[in-house]
Amino acid sequence: MKTLLLFFILFFSLTVSSQVAPNKYYIEFTDKNNNNFSLERPEEFLSERSLQRRANQNIELDLSDLPVTQIYIDSLESLGLEVINVSKWFNSATIYTLDSLLMDTINYLGFVSNSAKYKPIQTNKVAVPESYKIPREIKTGSKNTNYYNYGTSADQIYMHNGQVMHNNGFRGQGMLIAVTDAGYLGLPDLPAFDSLFEAERVISTRNFVHGGDIVFGYSTHGMRVLSILAGNSPENLIGSAPEANYLLIMSEDPDSENIIEEINWISAAEYADSMGADIINVSLGYLDFDMPEYNHSYQTMDGKTAIISIAAGIASSKGMIIVASAANSGDDPIHPWINSPGDADNILTAGAVWSNQAYAAFSSIGPSYDGRVKPDIVAMGAGTTNQELDGSFGQGNGTSFSSPILSGLVACLWQQFPDKTNQEIMDAIRKSSHLYNSPTDYLGYGIPDFVLAGKILISEDNYIPENKFNIYPNPFNNDFIIDLKTNPGDSIQVIINDISGKNNYIWLEYKAKESSTKITIDDLNKLKSGIYIVNVIINTSRYSEKLIKK
Repeated sequence: MKTLLLFFILFFSLTVSSQVAPNKYYIEFTDKNNNNFSLERPEEFLSERSLQRRANQNIELDLSDLPVTQIYIDSLESLGLEVINVSKWFNSATIYTLDSLLMDTINYLGFVSNSAKYKPIQTNKVAVPESYKIPREIKTGSKNTNYYNYGTSADQIYMHNGQVMHNNGFRGQGMLIAVTDAGYLGLPDLPAFDSLFEAERVISTRNFVHGGDIVFGYSTHGMRVLSILAGNSPENLIGSAPEANYLLIMSEDPDSENIIEEINWISAAEYADSMGADIINVSLGYLDFDMPEYNHSYQTMDGKTAIISIAAGIASSKGMIIVASAANSGDDPIHPWINSPGDADNILTAGAVWSNQAYAAFSSIGPSYDGRVKPDIVAMGAGTTNQELDGSFGQGNGTSFSSPILSGLVACLWQQFPDKTNQEIMDAIRKSSHLYNSPTDYLGYGIPDFVLAGKILISEDNYIPENKFNIYPNPFNNDFIIDLKTNPGDSIQVIINDISGKNNYIWLEYKAKESSTKITIDDLNKLKSGIYIVNVIINTSRYSEKLIKK
């Protein structure tokens, strides 16, 4: 997917008529006075499901939840300006006009701010009525050892123990996932989506690029992403949340790359919030634009500068989980780093690995400019099975494809633990990842294990997974010992990668003897000096530790 970025927006003000695309402008309002709505009557502008999500997580309402004052919108339209989208979080609007002189008139409107700072509006908090605090019922399907035949999509699910959740009846039932993308060409008449549309689990569609609700066109990208989430074609493709409900939203214009697409996404996220979405999948990333004055740099990848990154953080504060692709610039010598909104705080940013769990060279790397671990986690974004437009099934590459794998599994996990907050769910997923004790710039915290994440959620609050082994000596010269602490009684695998996870230097399978818990790895004199990651896989659980070769 194309990438974008913004320009120190918190540090210098744009003009009131900030042009964000040809003939399109962004403006901010001074206030929300004379509003038709009140925070004391939230049911008039937020769905019951949205209010329930807030109440269950003790999230209060604030002025950003209140719609934009309608008379301000009416006044703009009376001038002959077309209002494309509005944002209540930023108290702003994007407008279209061929008459640039009209933009000068806006400077004299008292309700329009004299500068656009891309700053969210805030006010005192108002509690959500207690009547909305209703714990969500746990919905499950029948349990079965082999509920799905995953076919060629098995690796992308098995890598995270997703099949265990599916077999235990957690397949996304009752969860609402918003997909924000560039269009859904081919829907609904493709085999992966038969059950999705027959069961009427596409709750709504919205187009924030062209207006209206037509999204079944424009690009195959959103269709492919959705197939990785919701697909159900036995022996071909099973998605990560094949029984969830979906909002299909178009915010990306595949024919251009302008900053307005970040602003479109804000309206899309606000719509998802108001509909009560639990998760937003963002297989989009922004770095460079057709109008280069808006280009992002690594210095702006701090979660506080790009408007879409700020908005992703706001969306998280409303109780949703945002899963965003890290971008595909990992092998770019100029900007290998994550793109926005992957730099946002309090979201899950998804990098990509191959089926052998090795780093995919295109996957954008971290950390964020302010030093946070990014990407947060990784999934199989290289060779990922997805629906093709001609009705066949193929494989594709990109963090756009690792993100929906994770979004769906997040939904299944949250379905299993509906009383947990979004922050508790994300924290458990990070802690379950195989590099949690030694994150890297390439893989972040690594590959999450959603069964282990479930165990973390039912254990004590401060649970931190410990490695099941020690390594000594470390640093080492030519050999070292893996002490398993206790005998697992099973066959184990040992894999040694470089620090990026790109290269596997050692792979062996070992049967633990009853009388020993130690494995000696020797004859490593040809291994270059440096930092490596030792991965020990016991059954389906993976544990890792850093290792230094002198």
